[in-house]
Amino acid sequence: MVRYPPLGARVLVLAALAACRDGSGTPGAGPAPDAGVAAQGPSVAPTASALSLDAGVADAAAADAAAVDAAAPDAAAPDAAAPDAAALGAGCTLRRGPLSLSLRGPALLWSPDEAERADFRVIFNRDGVAQHVAPSFGGLTAPGSPPAEAAPDAGDGSGEPARASWPACAVASRFVYCMDHGGTIRRTLLGGGEGPPIGAGRRGTGISAVALPGGHTLLAFLSDRKTSEGAVTQAFAVLDDGAAVPLSEEGSGATFVALSPWKGGALAMYIDARSALTPVHARTLGLTAEGKLELGPDAVVFVGDAGESRMGGALAIGAAGPAYLLLPAAKDISAFGMAAIRVDEAPRDDMPAVWSLYPNGLSPAPIAATQGVSPIHVARVRPVSREPGARHALELGQLDGEGRFHARCVAVEGKSFKHVAIEADRGGSLWIAYTTAAGTFIEQRAAGP
Repeated sequence: MVRYPPLGARVLVLAALAACRDGSGTPGAGPAPDAGVAAQGPSVAPTASALSLDAGVADAAAADAAAVDAAAPDAAAPDAAAPDAAALGAGCTLRRGPLSLSLRGPALLWSPDEAERADFRVIFNRDGVAQHVAPSFGGLTAPGSPPAEAAPDAGDGSGEPARASWPACAVASRFVYCMDHGGTIRRTLLGGGEGPPIGAGRRGTGISAVALPGGHTLLAFLSDRKTSEGAVTQAFAVLDDGAAVPLSEEGSGATFVALSPWKGGALAMYIDARSALTPVHARTLGLTAEGKLELGPDAVVFVGDAGESRMGGALAIGAAGPAYLLLPAAKDISAFGMAAIRVDEAPRDDMPAVWSLYPNGLSPAPIAATQGVSPIHVARVRPVSREPGARHALELGQLDGEGRFHARCVAVEGKSFKHVAIEADRGGSLWIAYTTAAGTFIEQRAAGP
């Protein structure tokens, strides 16, 4: 449940954060609960405009699901978040799917041909080992007709899907990174084989990886370390298969981390969700002339209200131009939505945010965005209405040059969503993968204008 505390004195936030930066250490493999969610059984009735995914009977065997489904928030935001009815469906035509996959869990969308970026595959995490799945669609879906593939409540005909592990794997260049149930992260070739451990993360928490110039790769993850004040979870980075380097500043915690390629290097975003406020940090990363990792200054680009450890975000990058840090969070005591923080050059403290409000609060609120293509596409989960216990919608939209969100369509409605991924191909369509209590599904849609 999202709780809305009284607003703090924002003027003093950055100074307080700087004052509390202390402690030192190196990443460890301290145990933590898996970051999945308890699965529930489905009850669905698909329509031509939006697919419906109800959740029914609880599944008690959620071994990888320690977090609980989000409860209804205490306060409602204005209905301004509802998309314009005229925009719904525009440039969002369902082409193929939804197809029920053989595994249920967080999915990574990956194209074996980066130049073409077509016919995306799915990579699941099976206890630290990447399992590739090539979707087998029956063909294109005629506009206005129900999908020919398995509906999101129907499964794939083989019974209960096998359970994938949390978190999703990450791909950079020729390598795939996956975390096992103990928190060990390995870098292996996409073609298969075994790789040595290169990181000891907090189990169940997300990882991110990008390719750097010269064939280098960069991994970011969360890990526990001991300080004088006890165990603290922080963000770390690993260049290739080298030693872990602290990504978050001394005294700053981290509950979420993400990377994206940017300006010949990388941009890092990490969230430090706290009970009273939620700082969002960003910094650039690059390579020195000697091929060593170089970290730019750490900036607290945005401070949101109280957060929860399951709060996530997304980095959105176009083909050129600015980057956007996306954060579903409380705007104030009565409003919740998606904050888009624009980064043009080096990140700096206290940057303005453009808000797109949801009808109500939601935790967790899965969100994903495209990188390296224009326009920027966003897939986000929000409540359908302001009523407590309202159904959730997987909404697709685009960011304009100012960071404003323009809704294109509601792709799916349901009781809850656990994870979402989105990619754009060179042919002008979007690939969306999403995980619900019923399973994990993939579909292809027109990307729109």
